[in-house]
Amino acid sequence: MNKKLSLQWQLTLITAFLVIFCCIILSYSISTSAVLHMENIEDSFITIFPKEMLSGTEIENKEGFFTLTDDFLSQISDTKMVFWQKSIFITIIVTCISSIFVYFIVGYFLQPLSILSQQVKEVHSKNLQKKIEVKSTSQEIRDLTDTFNGMLEGLNDAFVVQRQFAANAAHELRTPLAITRSKLDVFHKKQVHSREDYEKILSMVQLQSSRLSKIVDVLLEMTDLQSIERSDSISLDELVEEIICDLTDFAHEKNVILHQYPGNARFTGSSLLVYRAIYNLVENAVKYNVSGGSVSIYIRQEASFAIVIIEDTGFGIPKSDYEKIFEPFYRIDKSRSRAMGGTGLGLALVREIAQQHGGTVQVLNSSPHGSKIQITFGGLS
Repeated sequence: MNKKLSLQWQLTLITAFLVIFCCIILSYSISTSAVLHMENIEDSFITIFPKEMLSGTEIENKEGFFTLTDDFLSQISDTKMVFWQKSIFITIIVTCISSIFVYFIVGYFLQPLSILSQQVKEVHSKNLQKKIEVKSTSQEIRDLTDTFNGMLEGLNDAFVVQRQFAANAAHELRTPLAITRSKLDVFHKKQVHSREDYEKILSMVQLQSSRLSKIVDVLLEMTDLQSIERSDSISLDELVEEIICDLTDFAHEKNVILHQYPGNARFTGSSLLVYRAIYNLVENAVKYNVSGGSVSIYIRQEASFAIVIIEDTGFGIPKSDYEKIFEPFYRIDKSRSRAMGGTGLGLALVREIAQQHGGTVQVLNSSPHGSKIQITFGGLS
């Protein structure tokens, strides 16, 4: 079927071919049956009136009889021909009439699809929130409309998140650049510079460039998550033990005790990504803890999930921020987070890694005396 033809024409042509095929089969069957009966009549006539019956009759009577017989047989033959011709003619008429009816009937039932197509063409990035409305009695078209509206809703949410993410990223990148520029402008306007001035400006540039580098590194990591293989066999107790060893010095500086409780779970995933997710959670629990506090890590296996719970004795998280803290660039206390070198992407990366492994991350509970965060991973082995 020619792809350039509309669906209406394609269905019409298919129907026409089916009608022609059915009419040919039907006409052939009827015609064959009728011709067969005609031939039986012809044979019966010859059988009833054989030539031998006329051997004793007068010549003129025999000639008249044969003439009548020939006329009768000729009429039967003509009737056969006329029958075939009328069958073909009727087939053509029926095909044409049925094709015309099918064309308009199909067009009527495809009209909602044309309306849907027209509305889809009018969709662009600025009106994704506008839903497609097509009135139709066809369940298939209603399902198609609902599916498309669902896709538009998902795309709109994705665009909103993308725009918000881009705006936040631009703001986070602009802040250290603005600080660096303003400090350099002040330094440039000053006529005489001491050694201390040079040390301060170099220290500031180093600090802000380091902050920019961290943000860019995390952004690159978040865009490359899906390309990382997730086929490692991971033992969580060994992984957490490694993380605690890597954070021991940092915890010692903060005067925080790290403790891992007995428990284990194994699953298949990316050991690199899982390490980063749990590391970020434990590092945050240490970073925003109180002096003399502690961080406890629990591992358990439940149904088809591996579960890690990180409990700290820190400042706590407001209940209204339970979900927001996993959004990119969100900070509960912006000044404190920046002072501690945070990029605002650590927990967003944790959520993305958990989702990539068929799991979730959430705040179980929190108070001014500490918080408890749970991260789960699917693919339990």
